[in-house]
Amino acid sequence: MDLSIFIVDDDVMLGKIQKTLVKSVWPLDEPTVCYDGLSALEHIEREALAGKKILILLDIHMPHIDGWGVLDSICTKPYGKDVWVIVNTASEEVFDEVKSKSYDQVIAFNKKPLTRETLCKLMTQEPLVLFFK
Repeated sequence: MDLSIFIVDDDVMLGKIQKTLVKSVWPLDEPTVCYDGLSALEHIEREALAGKKILILLDIHMPHIDGWGVLDSICTKPYGKDVWVIVNTASEEVFDEVKSKSYDQVIAFNKKPLTRETLCKLMTQEPLVLFFK
């Protein structure tokens, strides 16, 4: 089972740091970093239509199409059931965490910074454990 990982964050430096961290903890294919929601949706659709499962580390607050817009779009797609999302945000709003739970695709809510410990914990949980046996 192939898993494509996307890091979607409008902060370029943070995207690069997160990519390095993910690569060091998860021995999978190279993560793709997208710096806006629109390019993320284009890349995700291409991978999903190629039959891959998708994991997205998704920032909420981005210009143009924010994380909620990305999630709303994915929910309408036939491949939406093959997409899992870790909301990865600096938001301190309780509403954001509550809202994230209304999406079937969201498997975790992480307040930045993303850490090695968080990634290791996620590896042991469904559905990601299937990719790290």
